[in-house]
Amino acid sequence: MEERIVNKAQELMFQTGVKHVTMDDLATQLGISKKTIYQYYKDKDSLVTAVVEKELNNHAQICNTSMLSAENAVHEIFLLMAVIQEMFNRMNPLALFEIEKYYPLAFEKIKTHKDDFIYSMISANLEKGMNEGLYRKEIDINILSKYRLETSLIPFNIRVFPPNKFDLLKVNLQIIEHFVYGVATLEGHKLMDRYKSENLSK
Repeated sequence: MEERIVNKAQELMFQTGVKHVTMDDLATQLGISKKTIYQYYKDKDSLVTAVVEKELNNHAQICNTSMLSAENAVHEIFLLMAVIQEMFNRMNPLALFEIEKYYPLAFEKIKTHKDDFIYSMISANLEKGMNEGLYRKEIDINILSKYRLETSLIPFNIRVFPPNKFDLLKVNLQIIEHFVYGVATLEGHKLMDRYKSENLSK
């Protein structure tokens, strides 16, 4: 039952936004009483935190799989871009903003995931690309990992990119492409152009 509750909560929150989903909505969708939900989650904050933890674990698993199957560092970026596209297809773009504003415990989980897992993933990709000759040797991995880490949240800042004026998926992918072209060697640029061409031709 606990898994059913968190799965349905995730589905509803990603569709309509986190703040607008009530415990009543969730109970109705599941065909159970609110009392049953409260047996597993003491309040909405704890439920949102459980949804976030589930999504972060899924994200980490998919990213690790992509990293292992990638042909090289640049290809790894394209596989991760596909992960981002799939996430945007499922998630209301306002969800992260709402979590940051209204659910600090859940947002702390996201921040920790960003600062630890995503940072290590970016660093590993940069080191891999440098070793492969696809990224420039003179780049500072620590500085650029932190830079990329902070730019990863910019697309979700609705003051900078209001959802009614910008396609947030496009913003995200443009920022990633800009970063990779910035660190890449000429050989890396060629691979970027090739993967983009192959992706567009599908």
